[in-house]
Amino acid sequence: MLNGTKVVVEAIKGCGEFSSACHLNAISRARHESRKALDEIAKQKLDAILATLSPGRQHAIMRVVEGKTSSWLTTLPLQSCHFDLAPVQFRDGLALRYLRHPSNLPAKCDGCGANFTLQHALDCKKGGLVILRHNEIRDCIGDLASQVWPQVIKEPIVNEATATSSDPGLRLDLGIRGVWQSQVEALFDVRVKDTDAPSHCHRAPNAILESSSQEKKRMYKKAVEDRRGTFTPFVLSLDGLLHKEASHFIKHMATALSSKWDRAYSITSSYIRSWLAFAGVRAVSLCLRGSRTKWRSGLGFDDGAPLASFMEYIF
Repeated sequence: MLNGTKVVVEAIKGCGEFSSACHLNAISRARHESRKALDEIAKQKLDAILATLSPGRQHAIMRVVEGKTSSWLTTLPLQSCHFDLAPVQFRDGLALRYLRHPSNLPAKCDGCGANFTLQHALDCKKGGLVILRHNEIRDCIGDLASQVWPQVIKEPIVNEATATSSDPGLRLDLGIRGVWQSQVEALFDVRVKDTDAPSHCHRAPNAILESSSQEKKRMYKKAVEDRRGTFTPFVLSLDGLLHKEASHFIKHMATALSSKWDRAYSITSSYIRSWLAFAGVRAVSLCLRGSRTKWRSGLGFDDGAPLASFMEYIF
C-alpha cells in the first residue's frame, strides 16, 4: 500500500501540498494494482492445479470459475433466507462442483436397478426426482417474481389438449404479467442442464446452454406469440450457471426489487442469485439421496374397499 500513501508521505515531508482528491485517487490506483497482482497469482496457481487434473474435472472447474457460481459458499447460512443446507447437502454440492463421487451412495438405483453412478443419479427419471429438481428451480423463480409482479401463475396453458386428436396441448412453467411490457403476459420455461454429461464433454458450457435455449424457442415461441405473449427460456446448469437470457431476467428482477425494497442493486442481485444457487444445491442433493420408489400406506384404505366390512363389524 506504499503507492497509496505517497501523497500523504510527500505532504508530511514538505515536498508538496496535501490534496484529498489526489490521495483518494492514489489509494484507488494502488488497490486496483494490488487486486490485479493477486488475481494474476491466483490464475497461475489455478493453471498449475488444472494441469494435474483430468479433462472432465478441468471442464467442471473452469465452468465454476468463469460462471462465478460460488455464491452459496460465500453467503452466510441464514435459515430465515433459506440459505441453510444440511451437512449432506453441502457435501453433495462440493462433490458436484469438483466432479467427485459423493460419499455413501448406494451401489444400485432403487428405481431401475442400474449402477448408481453420479451421472445416473442426475439423469434417472424413475421416481420423479428429476422433475422435482426442475420444480424446485421453477418455484424459486416464481416466489421471487411474485415479490415484484403480483400476477404469477404456474404451468400456464398455451394450447389446450384436444380429445379428438393425439395433441397433448402445450403448457409452460411460469406466466408473469408485466415483466417486459405492462399488462402483457411473459411466459417462461425452465430447463436445468447437466453440462458435465459425457455427451457434452467437448463443448463449452455456454454453448450447451445456448443450444437448449434455441430448442425451447423452437418449441414454444411461435405458439406464445400467437397468444400475444412473450417467451423467455430460463436455462441454467446444475450448479447455477445462467444462460444470457436467464441472467438478463434476473438482472431485471433485481432492479425492480431494489426499487421496491429500497436496497442497492448489488445487494438484491446477490440475494436472488444466492437463493437460486441454494435451491440448485438442494435439488441436486435430492437426486442423489431421494427415494425413487413410492411409499405405500400400510392401512389398506387407499381405495375405500375395506370400509364396508368395517361398518358391518361396528354395527
